[in-house]
Amino acid sequence: MKILLLLILTIATSFAKPLPLDVVRNTARELDEVLTAGQKAEGIKANPIVDDPTFIRRSYLNIIGRLPTHDEARSFLESTNKEKRSQLIDSLVESPGFNSRLFNFWTDLLRVKTNTEHNGLGWHVWLKDTVENNLPYNEMVQEMLAAEGHIAENPAAGYYLRDRGMLLDNVSNTVQVFLGQQIGCAQCHDHPFDDTTQMEYYQLAAFLGGTDYRFDGGREKIKEAIGFDPNRRPKKPFKKMTKEERRRFALQAKKTQERAMAKRNEARAIGQVFRYHNRNALADNTQKQLKLPADYQYDDGDAGDVVKPGFLFGLDAKDVKPEQRRDYFAKWVTSPKNPYFTKVIANRMWEYTFGYGLVANPDDWNNSPKPHYPELVDYVEKAMLATDYDLKQFLRILYHTDLFQREVTTEEPSQGFSFHFQGPILRRLSAEEIRDSFVTLASGNIDSNTNNGLEEAWDDYVKSFDFLMSTNGKQLKEISAVVIEGEKQRRAIQKKISLLRTKAAKARDNGNMAAFRNISVEIKQVQRTAGKKLPKPKRHGRKQPYRESRSSPCTARTPQSPRPT
Repeated sequence: MKILLLLILTIATSFAKPLPLDVVRNTARELDEVLTAGQKAEGIKANPIVDDPTFIRRSYLNIIGRLPTHDEARSFLESTNKEKRSQLIDSLVESPGFNSRLFNFWTDLLRVKTNTEHNGLGWHVWLKDTVENNLPYNEMVQEMLAAEGHIAENPAAGYYLRDRGMLLDNVSNTVQVFLGQQIGCAQCHDHPFDDTTQMEYYQLAAFLGGTDYRFDGGREKIKEAIGFDPNRRPKKPFKKMTKEERRRFALQAKKTQERAMAKRNEARAIGQVFRYHNRNALADNTQKQLKLPADYQYDDGDAGDVVKPGFLFGLDAKDVKPEQRRDYFAKWVTSPKNPYFTKVIANRMWEYTFGYGLVANPDDWNNSPKPHYPELVDYVEKAMLATDYDLKQFLRILYHTDLFQREVTTEEPSQGFSFHFQGPILRRLSAEEIRDSFVTLASGNIDSNTNNGLEEAWDDYVKSFDFLMSTNGKQLKEISAVVIEGEKQRRAIQKKISLLRTKAAKARDNGNMAAFRNISVEIKQVQRTAGKKLPKPKRHGRKQPYRESRSSPCTARTPQSPRPT
């Protein structure tokens, strides 16, 4: 316990970033001491320290995700500086490659889909920016979970838009990623292996029960463009009107109704301009509440009952105003008082560094075996809190440990079982590491070779959004007319191509291959002509930068354990 107190006092009183080297070294040394004490108690002998060639290869691959160049390796190996290992670690942590590798970790864990509409693109750019600016982890998660509004104004909303229309699944994934709990089974019934009940699942999801996927800003622009004339109300009660007053009011009401119908039609037409923007926005409906499903079968509620928001893990939730539900949810997840938030990210960073978690299954703490060294789990949690969720400095501490310098353990750990960490895990290179290492061997240092295509595409989208929101009513109507005409042409061409394809299929089925080939040529000609007449949709999924190309952000993958060998 004294070690932990010294750690907290030392780091908490540090006022500069990055942390002073002596603080990093002392913290890393104390971490090694906690691990060594645990290993000694269980009769485990640590592996020896690696030589310089192994260390430089490991450092480059584990910290920035590629092999060193010839010059980088030669400079390190020929150096006689006793501090060269420490200096190498610090230089790599401050390099662009560090940001890129950590960014790839987040895109994989959060299942970023860069090429899915503009919400994926904006979220990608936002995540990349948070890593490059070293936004504290708790603030990054807080911004995503509390996000609302249009993606062009708040790209963090991409976290929810990633699972648009799948609220309950999003809640399950949120708890798994940030709290290390798999509660998905409780979506349909009480969890068979945990204490989480279906009611508790719905109570947690109720914090997001008011989520609507709509763009209020677009609605306001439409109102502004068409002008809103509220229904005229009589100045005195209808019963007190004279016969002539009633007749005049009825005529006026009929005119008002006809005008309102015309306005609605006009609003629908202009709404075409905002059709896709409506899919890229979040709003809170204070009147909307989550209800128990129709097949709910437990005694603590009835099907269709409105569910009151509530936290997990025995933490109470006071009465929450409807407009504050999402913010309360974000604060609960990221609170240091949450028993899992800090531990889970510390364990994920341990796995990121050494190839295996102190808690064997980072996504399912409740069903993971007890770690061999619970004191070490507590220690890294305190270290994460002491660094104020600065992942760069936390990883820097791990890289300065003796454990990072030890020979790998060649014995493959049994998946799902705790590990003794005599040394890091021997693992396969990832596809991204192999690709970037080959490029490095062929072209030299690639860390500074960045492709800003995604950022430029996102800036173009934001500018187009800002322009649309700055238009006046007349301009908006003109844009609407162009959009509607383009949509008519698109549908007409689609219908023509569909008819030709049906005709071609019929000719092929009848064995008339000459007619089939002629119709196929005609289809291509129609498609080429259409491409010239209609504006092509802007594609934001351009080839990614050298460093981002390895993230594969377009694939929806659930978090997986590493693949040790």
